[in-house]
Amino acid sequence: MKILLVEDEKILRISLNKTLQREGYAVYACDNGAKAISTLSREIFDIVLTDIRMPGKNGMDILNYIKSNHPDTKVIMMTAFGTIESAVDALKLGATDYLTKPFIQDELLYKLATIRDYHSIESENKALKHKLSLSTKIIGNSSLFQETIEKAKLSATSNHTVLIEGKSGTGKELIVDLIHELSDRAQEPLIKVNCSALSESLFESELFGHEKGAFTGAVKQNIGRFERANGGTLFIDDIDDLPMAQQVKLLRVIQESEIERVGGDTIIPINVRVIAATKVALRKKMEAGEFREDLFYRLNVVHITVPPLKDRQEDIPLLVAHFLEKHGSNHHITSEVMTKLKTYRWPGNVRELENVIVQMIALTPGDTLVASLMPTHLGDTKSIPQEKVNLTLKETMAESEKIIIINALEKCKWRQKDAADLLGIPRTTLRSKMERFGLTI
Repeated sequence: MKILLVEDEKILRISLNKTLQREGYAVYACDNGAKAISTLSREIFDIVLTDIRMPGKNGMDILNYIKSNHPDTKVIMMTAFGTIESAVDALKLGATDYLTKPFIQDELLYKLATIRDYHSIESENKALKHKLSLSTKIIGNSSLFQETIEKAKLSATSNHTVLIEGKSGTGKELIVDLIHELSDRAQEPLIKVNCSALSESLFESELFGHEKGAFTGAVKQNIGRFERANGGTLFIDDIDDLPMAQQVKLLRVIQESEIERVGGDTIIPINVRVIAATKVALRKKMEAGEFREDLFYRLNVVHITVPPLKDRQEDIPLLVAHFLEKHGSNHHITSEVMTKLKTYRWPGNVRELENVIVQMIALTPGDTLVASLMPTHLGDTKSIPQEKVNLTLKETMAESEKIIIINALEKCKWRQKDAADLLGIPRTTLRSKMERFGLTI
């Protein structure tokens, strides 16, 4: 467990630090309240042990900051005999316990052990609840999808790197959640990062962190994703978008299990399981010289493929029922609608199916979802015009995306913010897609 010790008396601070470290706690010590609050703005601690009376920012200031920003962090207040009243006030404001100086260090260790035991039970309960909720999110009984789930469950028992391959919208992130929650790292962080959202200049800072003053604009220290995931799992999505120049840096960290913050000279050991996901066949990118061979094999120890929705059409009724319940709908679906849903090719996969269901719920005045209210691009899948058949996969997906965007814009009377919210994408992304498709008001 991580403890932040805040004590302005040097001798007591050193003594407590040594005692706590000897007992196996990870301790960070501060000599004043301002430093403590600054540290809390960057890192999360399980317990904060703080004196009440200190110059400048005092223990009550620290408590108020913690309750506002880290409500799960436990706080033990230390106070002199004459200020017990202040400790009682702190308990009323949410402190976990207090100690009256001078105290026997065994008394402190007993209180910490009690919190640790409670934290362990609380973490187990949270993990169990998460697993139960996770099981309701992973929908599908098709043999192909069940093979994927079983492989994910088996991989959870090891610490090997995992490469998950699947088209956008197939549910790769749910597989990541499942692996992490079934692993022995479930009580530790699951940190996620998307390569497509990172510029080359931000890559190192985001993944490895940076020191204050490392570059223009680095006004404070930044803890990177690897360090934040220490002990747990780091999910790197869209690994196929990672530039070649950055691939070698990622490879080194995975191989050496250590990082160095940008602008720093300290080697920081890490214990992180890496799971990566790709929306394209990464082996083909490697064979084309567009992805490093050594990184590919380092990531591809366990390979999991998430099938597209068109290959698991028997799961569509289950998914439809799930999305109706998820979005609080009591609507029924006609057999005609279900037939069309089951025969459509779903280039946008499960994500597109959910979007279609949400659109139909929003457009249906009664309690039955009928075919006439289906988005026009679903149409009659058995009579696709010849010019559409000749389109490439990329062109077909672009055409479907364009139609979905037009439907959303029309429903929202071309209000871009409302349409972006309906589609579940940022407004800037919608505007970029509208420009690409030549859609103007």
